[in-house]
Amino acid sequence: MKVIDRHLLKELVRFAFIAVSSVVVIYLLIDLFEELSYFTARKVSLGVILLYYLYTLPSAISLLYPVSMVLAVFMVYGQMTRNRELHALESAGVSILRLFVPAIGLGLASIVVYLAANEFVTIPFNARLTDLRRLKIERRQSSEVRKRQSVYFVGEEGRVFYIRELSSDGVMKKFSMSELGPGRKVTRRYDVGEAVWRDRAWHGRDVDVRTFDALGNEALEHSDSLRLDVIRETPADFASTSRPVDETSTRALRSYIARMKRAGENVAREEVEYYYRFSYSLIGLVVVLLGLPLSVRLRRGGVMFGLGLGLLLSFFYWGAIQTSRAFGTSHVISTALSAWLPNILFGTVALALVLSVDR
Repeated sequence: MKVIDRHLLKELVRFAFIAVSSVVVIYLLIDLFEELSYFTARKVSLGVILLYYLYTLPSAISLLYPVSMVLAVFMVYGQMTRNRELHALESAGVSILRLFVPAIGLGLASIVVYLAANEFVTIPFNARLTDLRRLKIERRQSSEVRKRQSVYFVGEEGRVFYIRELSSDGVMKKFSMSELGPGRKVTRRYDVGEAVWRDRAWHGRDVDVRTFDALGNEALEHSDSLRLDVIRETPADFASTSRPVDETSTRALRSYIARMKRAGENVAREEVEYYYRFSYSLIGLVVVLLGLPLSVRLRRGGVMFGLGLGLLLSFFYWGAIQTSRAFGTSHVISTALSAWLPNILFGTVALALVLSVDR
């Protein structure tokens, strides 16, 4: 059996590589044709375009690798079925379920590979792609110092910031910081004309500190300059909010969700994305489990029919994922359930089909 396992695994990896290469190339070519006017209007060089698609490559592979795995299953096991190799192995006493082991092993390996690649390759490349668009292609900001307007930030321990202007070199202008107590009532508010980050602390100018008691009475203190030790956030903490969710590491996303929930903010979209990162890693295994029993039962349809069915299953799966994510973001179902529900449904069907193969 070890020889058969090695042969099946080798064929599965080979066809999965061919399939993912083919579908990713087609995907990138279609995207290139759509973006061609975007590149030519900005006179983008060939080198920058190649770099653009290098940064796009990990997200394209992440999106399409489940399709390639189900295609590989139909190619390998469908061909064995059509050539009656499975029938010969069954006659020799080898169960079909035992022959599924290499494919299931490949599906399990895809979980680990996806989690590592998404965190250390796909997310950083998404951030680089955004920077490439802004700096090299659109040339919107080429300077070292970047400024953001009207920044809303939720910090630790219930601190809420509204910053009129924030510079990446550690300068905040015309901002307010509110400390929230029970019931999200403001207990103290800082109104600052300008604050500069130096010596590992924020130093404010033209600072008004308003303190509110339980009855809502206000006490005002003014300082021309004040070291704002109450603000523990660094410029890097404020800068972390400038990235979209798909460019934020899982650890940073989890920290952001915790801060926002403590402040009573709606973070359904971010929570769905957080859980989805883990649930999506199982898609490779689930589609393999779906494809295995179908590939050995399609004795009349042939390999091409199996390939078409595999693509159809993948698109149905993708549609279920997007629908479930929309339900989670809209609070129709819980955020965790919205991320895992497609895996639960398709995984249950897949297990039932696999277990019924030998019956």
